[in-house]
Amino acid sequence: MLNPKLFSYIYLTSYGPHVLEPMLDAAVDEYQKIGKAAILRIERLEAIIWGATILILFLEAGLIFYPLERHVRSAIDSLQTSVKSLTHIRERLTAAQKLARVGDWEYRFSDRRLTWSEQTYDICGVDRKQFEVTEDSAIQLVHPEDRPAVKTALKRVADQLQSATMEYRIICPNGQERMIFQQAAVRKHDGRRVLSGTVQDITDRKKSENQIKQLALYDALTGLVNRRLLGDRLGQAIAASRRSLKYGAVLMLDLDNFKTLNDTFGHDIGDALLVEVARRLNACIRQTDTAARLGGDEFVVLLEWLDRRQDTSLKLALEMAEKIRISLNRPYVLGNKSHLCHSSASIGAVIFKGDIHTASELLKRADVAMYEAKDLGRNRVCIFSKERQAIVNRTTAMAYELKKALDSDEFSLYLQPQVLKTGRICSAEALLRWMPAGKLSVSPGVFIPIAEETGLILPLGEWVLKNACQHLVKLLECRNLPSGFALAVNISARQFSDDQFLEKVKEIISSSGIDPRRLKFELTETCLLHDLDTGRATLESLQQMGIQIELDDFGTGYSSLNLLKNLPINTLKIDRSLIHGIETGSQGRTLVRAAIAMAKAMSMTVIAEGVETERQESFLVEEGCDIMQGFRYARPMPLPEFTACLKDNTRFGSGGGEPRLIVLEAGNFG
Repeated sequence: MLNPKLFSYIYLTSYGPHVLEPMLDAAVDEYQKIGKAAILRIERLEAIIWGATILILFLEAGLIFYPLERHVRSAIDSLQTSVKSLTHIRERLTAAQKLARVGDWEYRFSDRRLTWSEQTYDICGVDRKQFEVTEDSAIQLVHPEDRPAVKTALKRVADQLQSATMEYRIICPNGQERMIFQQAAVRKHDGRRVLSGTVQDITDRKKSENQIKQLALYDALTGLVNRRLLGDRLGQAIAASRRSLKYGAVLMLDLDNFKTLNDTFGHDIGDALLVEVARRLNACIRQTDTAARLGGDEFVVLLEWLDRRQDTSLKLALEMAEKIRISLNRPYVLGNKSHLCHSSASIGAVIFKGDIHTASELLKRADVAMYEAKDLGRNRVCIFSKERQAIVNRTTAMAYELKKALDSDEFSLYLQPQVLKTGRICSAEALLRWMPAGKLSVSPGVFIPIAEETGLILPLGEWVLKNACQHLVKLLECRNLPSGFALAVNISARQFSDDQFLEKVKEIISSSGIDPRRLKFELTETCLLHDLDTGRATLESLQQMGIQIELDDFGTGYSSLNLLKNLPINTLKIDRSLIHGIETGSQGRTLVRAAIAMAKAMSMTVIAEGVETERQESFLVEEGCDIMQGFRYARPMPLPEFTACLKDNTRFGSGGGEPRLIVLEAGNFG
């Protein structure tokens, strides 16, 4: 700083302005020149800078901001799409949960807070606005009987950190009971443990499962246990009996004459009877016992935990069987009380104590006892016996051998002459013989009933008819064959009732080429009485074909004049039992005389079978019997021997001197 007292200061303040002014003006002019140029340079520089800046901005926009914008826009679009997708998935999940009746829940251990989804509220049947979800309120919805199990399961999940599934019942506020399937597991959420799970309403599924189980294990008509479940319970009963050393018992029931009732009143009444039988069975047995329907009119009762002693157990089983028999014997009022029916049952019983290993063996033994009850007259109770089992085993073995015999052609057809009172052969009866290779021949009285029972009589009868026609073809080549000769063939009741019987007869006759008038069919009353109208129509068809009809075994059944009058029968064949009575007393002779007289009055031919003595022959000839057959004349013989008799023109009986007996091996008798 200048000192005011200095000379320089005084000089400058006094003369400075005058001296400096020109200098300042010159400096200002110089600076103005320099400033204008600088400003121009600066403006050019600014223009360059702005141009560069604008260029850089364009470059940034093209190289940085536009790709960044596209990337951001793409990210935003992707995020929006994800949000929409998640929203759609959530909506679908919510809809699926509603459709599947599935809800979810979560329980936080930290603040003991329980939360439910909307579907859980719906499943439990509570209003979200009115129902406060807590541990206590939730467990109160569970059925009282299921609460302990649910609490235990959830506690185990929380303690052991394991997942678990459970089924239990809940009671909705409106009183409706629902079945719930629940899954639960512990997981971590935001670093904290939570217990979460799902609940599903499986009420409808359980109902369907129960219905399927009912159909699979119970009889649809009666509601009783069916064969499948019975087998399981029999297996359990055998095992329990083996452990406890207590006897059990099986009762097998078959309703007597159920088919007749079913055919008479209709299937609706038959079904109503079966339902009532099931009800009565359940009323008779204990809660520990099982009543089952095997099918048709067959029922089984399983009795368990009887006694350790065999005699006491057998007594208890028979008492129960008798109680059931008496109950089933009471009248039935069926079909809106419009039908009064009576029925009875044949019952087979067997006791066991672990000695039988399979349910099928147990049922087989009860079945054997039941059929014994039927054979003894029905409406009774029979206990299983090994003797009866042996008979059944022999019958089964015989049926098997019969089938093999048919396949291996072990049967033969024998002919027994039928003679006039003059002793001349007029016809013959074809009789079946079974002669197994390397074994003794089997009596027809043994194998024919078995063939009837097993149904083998159908192929066997067809075989007989075919071979009888073939025999006739060969017999027609014999010169001495009587002009009216006919061959009698026995027709069983089962054959006669077969729907294809007439067609088979026509086919066999057509293929053999014989004259149907050469055939005679022998039928018993059993063939005709089952369905009289159908039987009459079948007989008329046979007669129209030219086949003669003979009523066999007359005098052993319940033949009535009405039956004889209304059926197209050509011949009456008196049974051997009446013929044997000729020599036993006047009553026997009176019966034979009456039978012959009745047949004559109805213009029928009379044949007497089983004629063995001259006295029988004389009486029959005297009474006017047309044809006779029996050991008095000849035993059944093979076709070659019968043909030899025809060629020799043999006469039998009193009309031809001494009878000619052709003796065959034992067992080959007609």
